[in-house]
Amino acid sequence: MNKYLIALGGMLLCVLLMQCKKDKITRPENKITLLIDRINLLRQSGCNCGTEYMAPVPDLSLNSQLQNAAIVHAKDMAEQNYFDHLSPDGGTPAERALSAGYKGDFRAENLARGYPEVDQVITAWKNSVSHCKAMMDAKSREAGAGMAQNYWVVTFGSSL
Repeated sequence: MNKYLIALGGMLLCVLLMQCKKDKITRPENKITLLIDRINLLRQSGCNCGTEYMAPVPDLSLNSQLQNAAIVHAKDMAEQNYFDHLSPDGGTPAERALSAGYKGDFRAENLARGYPEVDQVITAWKNSVSHCKAMMDAKSREAGAGMAQNYWVVTFGSSL
C-alpha cells in the first residue's frame, strides 16, 4: 500500500509541477513583452487619439535591433539621469536604431518615466496625442522596447 501512496504522491507532484510550468509559459516573460502585447491589443481594437479615431491596424512584430536600441536608450537615460529623445551626446532615435543594426525605416520613439506598471505607461501614452498616434501608426510594423529603473522606451519601425 505504501508503494501506491508514494506513486500517487509522485503523480500529484508531477501534475502540480506541470501546472506551474504551464502558468509560467502562458504569462509574458517580463514587463517589456507585456508592453508590446498591450500596444498590440490597442492596435487590434483601435482607439481615439485626442479627437481623432484611429482604426485597428496590424500587430507589431518584435524586432531585436529595435529592442537593443530601446534598451540602450532606457539604460542611458537611467544612468545619466535625463529624459529626452536626444541623448546628451546628441544621438537621435533614428541614429540609435541604425547603430543597433536596424535596416528598416525608423518611424517613432515613445518615452515614459516614473511609472511602475505597464498599464500606467500605456494609459499615459494613450492620453498624449502624439504618443497615441505613434502606437497606432499603420506604417509601423515592428517595434522594440526597453526599460531601466523607471524609464520606458519603445522604438517603432517598418521593414524595407
